[in-house]
Amino acid sequence: MKKIWMTAFALVLTPLAPSLALDANALGSVLTQNGADPKASGNVPAYRGGITKPPAGYVLGGDHIDPFAADKPLFTITNTNKARYKDRLSAGQLALFERHPDTYKMNVYPSRRSCALPDFVYDETKKNVSRGKLTDDGNGVEGARIGVPFPLPKTPVEYYWNHNFHWHGHRYQAVTSGANVYPNGTRTRIVRKDWRYNFYADPQGAAKKHANDQFVWMGIWTSPSRFNGSGFSMTNTINQLKKPRNGSFFSPDLRKIIRSTPAATTYDGPLSTSAGLRNNDNMFLFGGSPDRYQWKWVGKREILVPYNNYKASASTTTADALMTPNHPNPDLLRYEAHRVNILEATAKPGFNPTYTKRQFYADEDSWIFLMADLYGQTGKLDRVQHAFIKNYYEAPACVFEFDVMHDLASGRYSVDHIKLEDGPANLDAKDLRLEDFGSSALKRKIGR
Repeated sequence: MKKIWMTAFALVLTPLAPSLALDANALGSVLTQNGADPKASGNVPAYRGGITKPPAGYVLGGDHIDPFAADKPLFTITNTNKARYKDRLSAGQLALFERHPDTYKMNVYPSRRSCALPDFVYDETKKNVSRGKLTDDGNGVEGARIGVPFPLPKTPVEYYWNHNFHWHGHRYQAVTSGANVYPNGTRTRIVRKDWRYNFYADPQGAAKKHANDQFVWMGIWTSPSRFNGSGFSMTNTINQLKKPRNGSFFSPDLRKIIRSTPAATTYDGPLSTSAGLRNNDNMFLFGGSPDRYQWKWVGKREILVPYNNYKASASTTTADALMTPNHPNPDLLRYEAHRVNILEATAKPGFNPTYTKRQFYADEDSWIFLMADLYGQTGKLDRVQHAFIKNYYEAPACVFEFDVMHDLASGRYSVDHIKLEDGPANLDAKDLRLEDFGSSALKRKIGR
């Protein structure tokens, strides 16, 4: 099996250029309904529609049954054999092998192109080909709704917008957890209740006054203890030059609502609970305004990426088992060969962000950024961020389930958005209303 795999990956080293001649009729015929290449190549199988219904025994609201639980690793990459696979690894993955040579490894499983979306999302995605457009030099999007805005991308920044708008429901509710983990194994546990109301994904369409609003998001922390009772209610805008992210924070120390600072929330202000490991704009790998970067499409290649991570996010997996020293427990993580679009964002002259270059690896089936390599002020690779996705097949929806930020200098890492204790997110929280957001609603939720 290893010999076959090595022979196959030697055939797909050349990046594939996107076709600029295709129109909406290509979706569902030449391409998948979400704009991916359905053909097999190298170690990537043909797309067969993904998982569109739950497996037998699944109970709505309960843990996701792993549809690939019987799969065994094809091979394991370690620091000693990584050179054999270097053409299928990111710079960040290679750096993690160097940083943790004795413990970091990647178990590589058969590739399963599991991602799928509801038919109405595919229908809207097809309509977006003619109605979605970039505005303000690529810093905004208008006309598109529900599905990815640019299933046939023609400019590099359109790949970013597809990632930003990948569908994960209209009304979202979850109890997310995570931790800041230190090399000696010490953990600062983080638990947050999340609610999101997604204007862009509203099947009825957003009101005109919310045309530039992507979603509103409320979060309330219960851990760590010094953040217990802290919370926020933020509106994520689409064109953040036109109007920055805006909202309110509640601090139990000050016992009052504080308005957000637009420049910090739109760009690289520090995320309060991350102990310096995260900025606001690398939430979901990148969710800030794209205006301070020059965007370049590097190519499309087969890379070994995190995928179908049902085991790591199951409520039967404990934080102790997953959040081991140096990096998450490799035996609970799954990597597969998939084709990704590689994007490079380089700081424009006159700007000096925390990361002067970011390289993103966007899954061709879901458009989600699966990995980010983050280069600091000196041009050195400072941090590596991985997103772990899976199909919420009850929807269905391919969802950014959790992510991990690695700091190469200190060996610390941060886990966010994982749902260990309370089970998967609810992508269709029918009782969630727009009135449940804002500073007054935040006060009511916290009960102060």
